[in-house]
Amino acid sequence: MILLTGASGGVGQEIIPYLQRLDDVIGIYNKNKPIGKDNENVKYVQLNLLDINKIERFINDYKHVLKNITVIHGAAVKVDELAINVNEVDWDNVIEGNLKSNFLLSKALLPLMIEQSWGRIISLTSTGALRGMPGTLAYSVSKSGLIGFTRVFAKEYARFNITTNLISLGYFDCGLYDDLSEDIQKKLINELPAKRLGGVENISYGIDFVMKSDFTNGATINIDGGI
Repeated sequence: MILLTGASGGVGQEIIPYLQRLDDVIGIYNKNKPIGKDNENVKYVQLNLLDINKIERFINDYKHVLKNITVIHGAAVKVDELAINVNEVDWDNVIEGNLKSNFLLSKALLPLMIEQSWGRIISLTSTGALRGMPGTLAYSVSKSGLIGFTRVFAKEYARFNITTNLISLGYFDCGLYDDLSEDIQKKLINELPAKRLGGVENISYGIDFVMKSDFTNGATINIDGGI
């Protein structure tokens, strides 16, 4: 079973058709319900990932189908401000949404993964966040924090056949890229060696590889066109 957070986001909605070819999918969203509808392979569930009680209730309710769990942390909160303009509320929202939520859901799923001797924890980040682009302080800090999260989980739980990896994404023809101005879009494309955006199917290829590989662990895998 694949659990995808951020299922209502641009990337989330685009990769679900690919993910359901790999396994059944539960798409988790916070406020905005995804456009897609439930079917025999995909179910959408609203869940506050910052409420451990609701997370534990969700796991208990769906425990009967949570077998060979792959959790993909795709939910993302972003605030575009120079550091001097970032207020405390925005900072907390970004850190909690991008970092704390990963911790709470992963920790809550660990007992099932350990019991089943199988688990895949995959966090999505962005090349821009890890490069430290101006105006992305809270976002970059939260996403960079996932490197430490990934490496510690990888070393603590490898003995249970649980791997933890980070996939760093470049610019794709969906998601946050669509919200940028035309000038910025052109600038970003010019940075890419191939001078074109990535197709969203490439994200699913990376996820498929990590799910199948029991010896890829603690890694940051770049799917960014060589930027």
